[in-house]
This record gives sequence, C-alpha cells and structure tokens, in this order.
Amino acid sequence: MRRPPLIVFLAMLFYVLDAQAQSTAPSNVYVFPLFVDGAAGGFSYRSTLRIVKTSATNPMQCTLTQRNTSAPFIGVDGTVYSADVLDAGYSPPAVTPITLDQFLPWEILRTNAQSSLKTGYARLACPGTVEAELHLSESDGQNNKLSESTMTPARQGTSFQFLFDRRDGTRLGFAFANDSAAAGQFAIIARDRFNYEVDRAYETIEPWSQVSRFVDQMLALPADFAGSIELIGLSAGQNYAIGLQFTGTVFTTILPVVRAAPLPN
Repeated sequence: MRRPPLIVFLAMLFYVLDAQAQSTAPSNVYVFPLFVDGAAGGFSYRSTLRIVKTSATNPMQCTLTQRNTSAPFIGVDGTVYSADVLDAGYSPPAVTPITLDQFLPWEILRTNAQSSLKTGYARLACPGTVEAELHLSESDGQNNKLSESTMTPARQGTSFQFLFDRRDGTRLGFAFANDSAAAGQFAIIARDRFNYEVDRAYETIEPWSQVSRFVDQMLALPADFAGSIELIGLSAGQNYAIGLQFTGTVFTTILPVVRAAPLPN
C-alpha cells in the first residue's frame, strides 16, 4: 500500500484554534498548536485529549475550542461530545463543553477520524487547574497504529528555538499559531553550531491562524546541517509553536526553547 508523501501529511497536519471571548474569562488556558482528525490516502489521523482535574473546583466546566476543525469526541465511557460551531466566517470556533466532578474527575476524549483529514489548533479553558495533554496518532487502513506522539500545552512566547541535526536524513517541521487579532510577518532563522547565521526567511500570518511548514521548504540548508532553528513570532501577537520531526515516516513532536525576546544577532 502506498503511503501519502510526508510533505502532504505535514501540510495537512497543521492549522489553528482560539477560544470564544467570554464575559468571565477562565483562569487556566492550555493551548495545543497542533490538532488533527480525519483520513487521507488510506491512513487515519486522530487526536486524543487526556485531562485530569487537579483543583478543588467542583463541578468544573471546561471548554475545548477548535479552530479550523470541528471534530466530535468519544469519552472513556462512550459518551459522545459534539463540537458546535458558534458562528460563521474565517476559522470559526467549534466548542465542546467538558464537565469534571467528583464522579468523573478525569476524562479521555478521542476523535474518530471518520471524515476527510482536517487540521487546526485547540485551546482548553477551565475555571480551575487541570493536567492536560494531546496525543496524536497515525494508523493504516486496518487501524494498526503506525506512529504517535504526545504534546503538552504550549508556552506562549516570542522566540522559539529548536535544535536540529539533519545529517541522518531527519526533517524538521513546525506549527506556529497566532492566537490573537494581530497580523504580520514572522521570521525563521537557521544558525550553525558556531551560532553564525546560515539563512533566514519571512512569511505572513493572519489573525487567529496558523502556519505549518518543513524548515527546508523555507530555508536553504546544507545536507550536513547541525545547529539551531529560531522562529520569531509577532511582537503584538499571542504566539505558540511546536516542532514535528520526521525520520522516514516516523514522527515525534519537539518542544522548543521558549523566550520572551528574540536571540541577539
């Protein structure tokens, strides 16, 4: 069976999320810059949210908001959680309420990959503290799991630095989410092991949106490159980023070093 090209998978494996404004904003927000659900080329891709209540708030009403996707979930006991699209327009929010209490202090919500592949990002907002993680997986047509990785909530920042060694054929991709009403250019910069700049590129990102790329789509890097990749977000935006490293068809998520300001030139 022919597998979909990596570049198609990565391009489809990203886009963005934001929570709807509320009169009383929750005090705990957890952003996942990468969310995926659906099938393409005989393969299926799922997102699984694991959430545990860690505060005394009881019951706790959390809200999961997807952008650019509207995937429903199945809970651990078979409960169906819908994702209701609240308005129209560009990347409208799809909202899923999640209630945690003394009878169900944790939940595992899994998408079903029954529709065509869509990607986005997601935000979980709760009035109390929780522990949350998002699990991404790829399966073949017989539902055999081929690859998987777990993502913790992303840290907001301006600079996101990834260490990258492509001497073994590894490819590095990234998902960059702009969770704000600001728009503008972001930068991506490659530096070698002596911290000398190798190449840089710029691209525009829209409000409440996300950009995903392979690094080698934007930058000209030598085959033996080993160094760092810095992504610089919008100064007026709410920036989040995650890396995705491919070795052949196997992938894993890569956490960046997050800073409030860009690295010095």
